[in-house]
Amino acid sequence: MRPHFLLTGALSIGSLASMGCSISATPDGPDAAESTASSATAVVVVERTTGPGDAVRADAVIARFVRVHQGAVDEQALRIAGAAWDLPAVGTCSSGDTPIPATLQPRSVDLLDVGVLTLGDRDLPASAKNTVLLPRTMFDPTGGVSGVFYSARSTESFTPSSRLQLHTSGGPDLPEGFLVNVASPREVSDVRVTSSPVALEIAWDADEAGDARDLVYVDVTSASARLVARCTTVDSGHVTVPATSLGTLEEGQLSVHRLHRESFRTKGIEPGEIRFDVARVVAFHR
Repeated sequence: MRPHFLLTGALSIGSLASMGCSISATPDGPDAAESTASSATAVVVVERTTGPGDAVRADAVIARFVRVHQGAVDEQALRIAGAAWDLPAVGTCSSGDTPIPATLQPRSVDLLDVGVLTLGDRDLPASAKNTVLLPRTMFDPTGGVSGVFYSARSTESFTPSSRLQLHTSGGPDLPEGFLVNVASPREVSDVRVTSSPVALEIAWDADEAGDARDLVYVDVTSASARLVARCTTVDSGHVTVPATSLGTLEEGQLSVHRLHRESFRTKGIEPGEIRFDVARVVAFHR
């Protein structure tokens, strides 16, 4: 079970401003509707999962370009668009049956068609393989969301610790296109698990040269892949999962995820964010 896309309890759309992106205030006057309709928020998630062992399971890239008809693109709008990422607050754990917050009121959300997206290593030749994302129609039986989303799976989406380019030459909803360069994080490595009657102690090779804003979340799952507990912490190299969060679980798997965020701005996208989720999976026994 992977989280959705907006960090709640740890981060919200409002904190993007502190990462180098500013959110334009909703203007007043007769041009307000036109101005609001001309900007959107981009949420691009790049995932990479390794293990057990050193084999890469798969990479995945998912992108949504969200615009609302009323008000600003806020946390509620992202949740309606399927772009929510639900993590417990930093320093805490939640159980697998923690309910997802309900949407407060119905709103109409557009997912924009920005053309064909490509993601590739900036330092590799142009002939190197890129991950290509095509627009896919969003199915929403409730009628609150219309438009397209982007997704692709590959074992070559990106190389950890590299510079990447996200590019589109444009589409119906963003004719001018864009080209952005971002840095990907290094992989999670050297994961170690120590069990005691009161907790699981989990350690990994912390990225001391990384971004101080990076987070790590740990998912504990049963043998049947049921999410038992999720804990969020800073990238300090250690987290404790208390036995009270594990219940009667004796063995299973845990995945340590490094979450790195890169913000960007381009005409018509204010703000945009690329989120990297690199994970390593290991088995454990209590």
